Amino acid sequence: MKWIGTLSVVSLAAAAFAGGSAASASTFSDTDETEVDVLAEEGIVSGYEGNEFRPDRSVTRAEAAVMIGRANDFQNDDTSTPFADVPDSHYAAAHIQAAVENDVLNGYPDGTFQPDETLSRGEMAAVLNRSFDMDTEQDISFTDIQPGHTFYGDIYELAESGVTSGYPDGTFRSDQSISRLEFSLMLTRTMYPEFRPEADGPGPDYEPDTEGVNTDDAIGVGEVVNSPTLNVRTGPSTNNEQIGRLAEGEEVAVHERVDNWVRISTDSVDGYVSHAYLMVDYFDHESPLLGETIVVDPGHGGGDPGGLGNGLSESPIVLDVSLYLEPMLQEAGANVIMTRRSDWYPELSERVQQANNAEADVFLSVHTNAAGSSAARGTETFYDDTYAPGDSSRLAEDLQREMLAKLGTNDRGVKEYGFYVIRNAQMPSALVELAFKTNDADAEKLRTDEFRRDSAEALYDGLVEYYD
Repeated sequence: MKWIGTLSVVSLAAAAFAGGSAASASTFSDTDETEVDVLAEEGIVSGYEGNEFRPDRSVTRAEAAVMIGRANDFQNDDTSTPFADVPDSHYAAAHIQAAVENDVLNGYPDGTFQPDETLSRGEMAAVLNRSFDMDTEQDISFTDIQPGHTFYGDIYELAESGVTSGYPDGTFRSDQSISRLEFSLMLTRTMYPEFRPEADGPGPDYEPDTEGVNTDDAIGVGEVVNSPTLNVRTGPSTNNEQIGRLAEGEEVAVHERVDNWVRISTDSVDGYVSHAYLMVDYFDHESPLLGETIVVDPGHGGGDPGGLGNGLSESPIVLDVSLYLEPMLQEAGANVIMTRRSDWYPELSERVQQANNAEADVFLSVHTNAAGSSAARGTETFYDDTYAPGDSSRLAEDLQREMLAKLGTNDRGVKEYGFYVIRNAQMPSALVELAFKTNDADAEKLRTDEFRRDSAEALYDGLVEYYD
């Protein structure tokens, strides 16, 4: 079934978001992509608590059915599906049934739908190609998608229609899970051709010219990372007007840092972008971390507060430490990926998937400890030997050494243990336990902002030591 019914109606609303003068403010606090705003305006996507979109979270098969159903205006109130794992009470039951009836999504031979399984980029291409008419206009190829590939036709239909251009290295990565942001970008570009990038250009609003970026008065040079596109705004906030758009891999001059924003310039635009999507080589800061992709994972979050003790909760402590660590790493030229930046809970598998998909160089999970006995105290670091055992062990040793030197805590040593996140992260990984909330002396330290900042500095020093 090809989507044709509602384009003429919703394009009027979409027009407010397209063209040179983009929306002045973003719908969500953690992404300012215009395409996401368009889908939110149409009721196709929605957010989470705290006005968050959670752009890096993987899309499940159930979520894909809901978004495609809303986009196509599938009318179906039937919550009875043929799948054993989709009861009538499932939030997406009607959308799943509609998607199956319209041959957009199918179940598995064992009679299941697997609604909570993540959607791959290849499956995304198939879903969109089955739902919408494509107009092939471009000649494009991917080194990893050859004739005979399961989704060969679907992927090239999308690519040659200008909906996706893959990754800068010429790959499509069909088996990689697709994030909420990526799915939203593809869906909007499929529905509204005006959002499709021009051939050899990043988007409809801005065609960059990166030749000879002027670095006069610059404090560094940066490269767009972690997102296919990056909005440029008049000021350091998503509430400021969008004035341009950069493409992943584009180089910019960096002139100023304001909290987690930086003012950048190219030959065509001067404005502010989020530092979370920019890897910067600062001229006054030489570091072995330059160019390294480091995933920082503040443990727990949301409905999982972590360990409790002496009136302290683990989740906000480790988030504070991680948010103090982030700018230190950024100023050293690292590409920093945060598994969470606020009080919500990414599944453990999502944290690992985020790191593996990014092909990160290091994964660091930050925790505080708790025990049944109030006598237990001190700092310990864990590693797992499934992937890169030698480097993981060395990383753990360096982190432990720097934490002891900076924090003055009791040395509980470096230990091998298969915690899920460090067992499944396919790169050198470590999990640190800063101190015990259940010990009175440790708890008093954990309570202070000074200790949290010192913890971040110790982790930074440990990472520098690891790379030196």
